[in-house]
Amino acid sequence: MKFTQIGILASVALLFSACGGQPSIPKVNEQEVGKYESTYIQEYETIKEQNENYKPSFKWIQPKNKKEECKIWVGYNPQKDRTLEDDYAFYWDGDCKNGYVNGLGSAFERTMFSDRQQIAVYKNGNPNTYCINLDPLNGITKEGECLYYTDKPSHYVKTMIKETNGDLQLSYEMGVGMSKNSPMLIMKTYPFYDIVEYYKVFPNYSYLIADLSTNEFDNRKYEFNIRNKLGKSNGYGFATMKNGRTNSGEMLNGTLLKRVQLPQSYFNNANKIFDEIKRAANIALKAQRKALIIKEKYKKKICKDSITVDFMDNNEYKEICRENKKVSKFKIKVDAKLATIEKQKQQKRASLNQQRLIQAREAEAVASQRRAAAAEQANTQKSWDSLNQSLQNMNNNMQMQQLNNNLMMYNYMPKRHDVYIH
Repeated sequence: MKFTQIGILASVALLFSACGGQPSIPKVNEQEVGKYESTYIQEYETIKEQNENYKPSFKWIQPKNKKEECKIWVGYNPQKDRTLEDDYAFYWDGDCKNGYVNGLGSAFERTMFSDRQQIAVYKNGNPNTYCINLDPLNGITKEGECLYYTDKPSHYVKTMIKETNGDLQLSYEMGVGMSKNSPMLIMKTYPFYDIVEYYKVFPNYSYLIADLSTNEFDNRKYEFNIRNKLGKSNGYGFATMKNGRTNSGEMLNGTLLKRVQLPQSYFNNANKIFDEIKRAANIALKAQRKALIIKEKYKKKICKDSITVDFMDNNEYKEICRENKKVSKFKIKVDAKLATIEKQKQQKRASLNQQRLIQAREAEAVASQRRAAAAEQANTQKSWDSLNQSLQNMNNNMQMQQLNNNLMMYNYMPKRHDVYIH
């Protein structure tokens, strides 16, 4: 994707009706177009200074099912420490070494309203780079890097499934998380919707690129805008249209201030951000593949009839062993919804085609009426021209006759002037 001209994001439909490059639309220079980002960047630098000494809060937790010392690193929120809840429980199904969890295994964390599982190869109580996080109650699976104990952000792929009253929703998020010195870079896809979103997120602002190129019912192709910490468009943005036209504008808290023409440097920066996010997404996919290898090795380890545990129900413990069957059933639901969506698209296509046909017929009828009116006007004009010519001829004849009459009168009139003197 290469941005070449202008428009603004989905929140401002008015902008899409204008054509970029119109002489009446003012141009903005690089200094003007960068004023919002300059303010954001200054705020971000202050935030980084304030967080310079930030360290994630964590505890070393002893699994309930281990008698020997076997600590594991657990992060928590100091404002709401779940590890202090009465029903908090932590289990580990792997080995221990030197007082810490070690090797390939799974950690299970449970409270009344949460049920999480983390699979990894552990070393000194922490995942050794890659892991799989399962949160079945919220329909979330996260696979990739797990660098909790470092200052490095983790690359990951997150799958989010939600089904409410028979309505299935599915999305994928891939990229790298935010750290105290770097922004979040993620790509989000929605199998049931024809849109791909790209985010570059700072604590106080973010960039959003929306790819609508596969949406046949939307006249937009790509959009780019900048948002404040409240999630409202605040700054300059643009959109490229499928008809080749482009639009751009300045936004303030989600409200369009004016349409503008942006300098090429703004589009170059948008492409740079887009490439940056794509690179992060590709790294995340590679990290996911390594995490999935760990998961398959873990399944081979525990999915045997001889393997049992006493800290939870074995059927529940081996839920992951039935993963393939679960995925097959889920795929049936996905395919069913995709088929429904395709049927809706076909109906919409038919409706649009019917509208286009009606519009074409109406346009042809109008054109036919105009042609008939023009022909009638031409015939009327021809009739008037004929009548005018007849009148002209009649007038000429009358004038000639009057002239003849005058001549006749002249012949009979006396030729002496004194005849008329009284």
